[in-house]
Amino acid sequence: MQYIIGVDIGGTFTDCVVMDGDGTVTLGKALSTPDDFSRGAMNAVRDAAINMGLEDENALLGSGKLFFHACTVGDNALITRTGAKTGLLATKGFGDTLLMMRGRTMDGLTEEESFHVSALSKPEPIIAKPLICEVAERIDYKGAVLSPLNLREAEEKIAELAAKGVESIVISLLWSIANNIHEKTLQQMIERDYPAIYVSASNDVAPFLGEYERTATAAFNAYIGPKISAYLKKLSMALREKGLKSEPLIMQSYGGVLGLEDTCKNAVGTIESGPAAGVVGSRLIGEQIGVPNVLATDMGGTTFKVSVIRDGNVEKDHKPTIIRYQIFLTKIWVESIGAGGGSIAWIDSESGHLKVGPQGAGAAPGPVCYGAGGTEPTVSDADLVLGYLNEDYFLGGKMRLYKDEAAKALDEKIARRLGMTLVEAASGIYQIINAHMSDLIRKATVERGYDPADFTLFAFGGAAPVHAGRYAAELGVKQVVIPLTASVHGATGLVSSDVVYSYGKSDHLLVPAEPERVNTIFSSLVSRALKDLERAGFKDEDMTIVRSLDIRYRYQVHELNVPLAPGVAEISPPELERSYAAFDELYERTYGAGSGYRQAGKEIMALRVVGTGKLHKPSMKSYPLSGADAQKSLKGSRKVYFQEQGDFVPTRVYDFNSMSPGMEVPGPAIIETPVTTIVVNPKDHAALDQFFNLRIHVGS
Repeated sequence: MQYIIGVDIGGTFTDCVVMDGDGTVTLGKALSTPDDFSRGAMNAVRDAAINMGLEDENALLGSGKLFFHACTVGDNALITRTGAKTGLLATKGFGDTLLMMRGRTMDGLTEEESFHVSALSKPEPIIAKPLICEVAERIDYKGAVLSPLNLREAEEKIAELAAKGVESIVISLLWSIANNIHEKTLQQMIERDYPAIYVSASNDVAPFLGEYERTATAAFNAYIGPKISAYLKKLSMALREKGLKSEPLIMQSYGGVLGLEDTCKNAVGTIESGPAAGVVGSRLIGEQIGVPNVLATDMGGTTFKVSVIRDGNVEKDHKPTIIRYQIFLTKIWVESIGAGGGSIAWIDSESGHLKVGPQGAGAAPGPVCYGAGGTEPTVSDADLVLGYLNEDYFLGGKMRLYKDEAAKALDEKIARRLGMTLVEAASGIYQIINAHMSDLIRKATVERGYDPADFTLFAFGGAAPVHAGRYAAELGVKQVVIPLTASVHGATGLVSSDVVYSYGKSDHLLVPAEPERVNTIFSSLVSRALKDLERAGFKDEDMTIVRSLDIRYRYQVHELNVPLAPGVAEISPPELERSYAAFDELYERTYGAGSGYRQAGKEIMALRVVGTGKLHKPSMKSYPLSGADAQKSLKGSRKVYFQEQGDFVPTRVYDFNSMSPGMEVPGPAIIETPVTTIVVNPKDHAALDQFFNLRIHVGS
């Protein structure tokens, strides 16, 4: 039998999902290994193999048909500023573009941070000023060469950067999006004379209008590119040695996968690819169970993330802000905060109030209850003290938790200092973290014109099922879905992904635009998509091409992306007219009725093409619903703290592995799975569906 394998590396745990030819799903999980992430990846694969009854990971990988992967290597390099030593070649007179940014000092700051004057400074430069060199050249906005590239000076500048020990070089010249001849020349010079240096040319990475954003995107790519390349090549070699015959496919931030070579060239596409995979997995399960509107919430050990799926469509962001830099990167729209199982509880020295996060304990040493050297009390420690977690059945009993140590840390560092009991302190931490998460969901919905009550909330990530019933109730959400793959949900999105290439080009077209010009630009982008899909081995019948336009009202600064009908046929004037009307509707749906300013006219700012190669994979297996009594799955009872009673109450504990579809569990209850724990609150009611997803009906 051949298997489809997905591995997703998170900040604390590495997850694995395996699907066989019948659609049966098996899970694996292991601690992440930041010193060498490939070890954690292999450990997770080994765990899944053992859960399948196989001898080891070699037996699984040797029968692997497809191997999907998402990693946090690039994200970690950016956050910890441990990327490659990077240089920049810019047009003479424009070397400070990356340092000046847009003059804004609050991009990427939270509302609370923006009130503090000390925080209102620009972030640490991703490229140090001494590593920025300028070269004489000039091209105008129409692509005409006004001043040829000074080749001798260019060679000297490249040699200067090489002598300073740069591992990668960014090339970002003025108006290279109109004519890339000078950037190509510089790239060829570097590759000829210094083949070991990683090169990131802005016209390849971000061919869009916006000098700063284009430069920042190419800089991010160069900064993380060497690390991503080294890691993926090492992982690929290890997988081959253990029997995998196919090339690993790497998740991109827009929700599709690419091969190793394409990923290494465009490393910036791996940023936040793990959260993207989780959203793709939510859409898959939403389609299976007939739920088109989904709030996808992911609570792991480090962060809490939320994304929106509306009418079956995943919302995307084409100009996100990452570590306070605005870049051109098509990514699934995700909002996140530092709120996870490892979030540290602390007391504000000024106000004396209890705070939770955003600082986290990470995978090492982790929460105090892990017994790995952690000393700061965390959310997981509070969850254990309140009875939600089983100290003898964490990760299905593969890892023991230390309740006494967790209680001691909470008591000494929080409870006594605040004059509280241990339980009051733990309950306070639990309530604060839930409030943080519900506030973020409001930001993702109410502030964007959506009513959370119109959505079904999906809760995944190892910690989310403990908390989801509470933050859903605060929002008026009526149903929570805990997927079968909840704690490894990012890996589920991986095994359901297809190969996707994304292209774009800036242009400034006043509406109504000339159809000939629109079709000429699209023709070039579509040709690239078809060529790349053919190179990846896809036939015509497995290819899908979708074009779209970035449109805005004139004199505004933000665009909305409007999709066109799928296909490669020329776009007719009536279809263009329909896209303009669709923009008006989308604008008012996004920003509110009456917000559109039609009198200003419209303009097209960019044209985009997405090429998808369909990978043939089995669907998740469905099981018949039984009328079996959940009492058959009862494994015992323990005292658990619930806010309604303000005390510990005897609570039934069920074994998920012995449950069958159709079983119903009234709250209060705890359902323990090998990879997560699900809390059913007193006023809630849970039922297992035909795909082994647990659906919690809130307040029923």
